[in-house]
Amino acid sequence: MADLTLTEITGLACTALHGPPDLLPGLPDRPAAVTLPLGTAIWTAPRQWLLLHDPASPPAVPASHRTSLTGARRILELAGPRAREALATILPIDLHPRAFPDGAAAATIGAYIPLLVWRQGEAFRLACYRSYGDSLVETLHTAMRGRA
Repeated sequence: MADLTLTEITGLACTALHGPPDLLPGLPDRPAAVTLPLGTAIWTAPRQWLLLHDPASPPAVPASHRTSLTGARRILELAGPRAREALATILPIDLHPRAFPDGAAAATIGAYIPLLVWRQGEAFRLACYRSYGDSLVETLHTAMRGRA
């Protein structure tokens, strides 16, 4: 566990975007996470994205194309040389760098919890509904010990 760190990402606003792909320049058109000047946009489904951004800088898109989810999601980051190995015990997706490189994203399930997972550099970020957050943390601690 010493070579893995689990950190909660706080201080970000979370906005669901839905509509045409030109809502914001640079939105991904496939499962991916991209860094935009405004924040990080994660593709969640066709014509749908999750935008993590500074609370003081909301996206300049029409209200009919955005839904605030701030406070509704818990975002965790698992980092370290064994992060992929630990996550492989709970996720049904291939996390090998060839299949899931930096910037890759997937909507999946882990330990019966609906998750949005994306790769950010060598770390993995996971977003879940806040009500599942404590269960996800406990599951990740178990996976980090190699007992999931």
